[in-house]
Amino acid sequence: MKLNWQRISLHILFWVVYVPLNAVLNCILARIPLEENFKDALIAELFSLPVKLLLTYFVFYYVIPLYLDRSKIWKLMGLLLLAFGVATVIYRLEIAYVYFPIFRPGESYNLFNPKGLLLTEFDLFITLAAAVTIKMIRVHYKSLEFEQELMREKLQSELSFLRAQTNPHFLFNTLNNLYVLARKKSDKTPDAIMMLSKIMRFVLYECRAPRISVSDEAKIIQDYIELEKLRYSKRLTVDYQEEIDNPHTSIAPLLLLPFVENSFKHGAGGTTGDVQISIRISLHDQNLSFVVQNTLDPDAEKNMVSGSDVGGIGLRNVERQLDLIYPEQHELRTSREHGFFTANLKINLQAL
Repeated sequence: MKLNWQRISLHILFWVVYVPLNAVLNCILARIPLEENFKDALIAELFSLPVKLLLTYFVFYYVIPLYLDRSKIWKLMGLLLLAFGVATVIYRLEIAYVYFPIFRPGESYNLFNPKGLLLTEFDLFITLAAAVTIKMIRVHYKSLEFEQELMREKLQSELSFLRAQTNPHFLFNTLNNLYVLARKKSDKTPDAIMMLSKIMRFVLYECRAPRISVSDEAKIIQDYIELEKLRYSKRLTVDYQEEIDNPHTSIAPLLLLPFVENSFKHGAGGTTGDVQISIRISLHDQNLSFVVQNTLDPDAEKNMVSGSDVGGIGLRNVERQLDLIYPEQHELRTSREHGFFTANLKINLQAL
């Protein structure tokens, strides 16, 4: 069995600190001068230490585990009383037949003196209470750490699930675009497949990392725009603007792309007329501003006002990811007015 030296060191430290402190307390309770009697009190404390060790660790490793089973509460109380009784007898015998003959020869010692028994019980109780209190505090903090670790694992699992949803959802929508080009027997189909391959390589491999650079996220957005242009051709106008002061700033992967995908799906894909899409990425002092605006079909706009969801799984997914990764560090506002749908996202990337 491998020894836990950190745990052993903490136990040793407790007793090294406790013994002299209790010696001082005994001098104070006995109302004797500390300067003259501290040495004798310390020696007496060392003689009683083996009994206190036995009592403390018996309670720690046998009695306290029984306490966890509520059906054995009476057994617990009985064991505590028995342990205190046995420890008191051993304590008194040790002082009477070991300590006094060595350090106070000739002095009498009454084993059953009521006051002495009471002081012995009090001394044992103080020792056990101090040790148990510290143990309970450590157990409490370990429990909190365990709960926090479980929460982190739960949130990480949820985040992994959301990202796992994003990839096939994105692939499904993009394959629809290729299907349209293939049905038209467009000469652009091979270029679209090559572009999709490039994007999917990024999605499947580069996005495994918990963070990527803002410049990489911006590059995949530009690649996706070029892919969509192959499908919609002349009726699509895309205004892409980028202003990034530090391209190496880190961001969670695939947080911005779903907004762009949504703008094409419900803008270009949701209408038969001319489509305008505006995309603006701005990063200053690690504060990201991302605005996506797209044309809406008038009929679709009426349906959205009546309560249907424009974003579908894509935007709901990314909203949850934002809540998990950037809690209280982001602001997302969407609006539908004047024939346009606008998504405005702000993230404080410095908070990581």
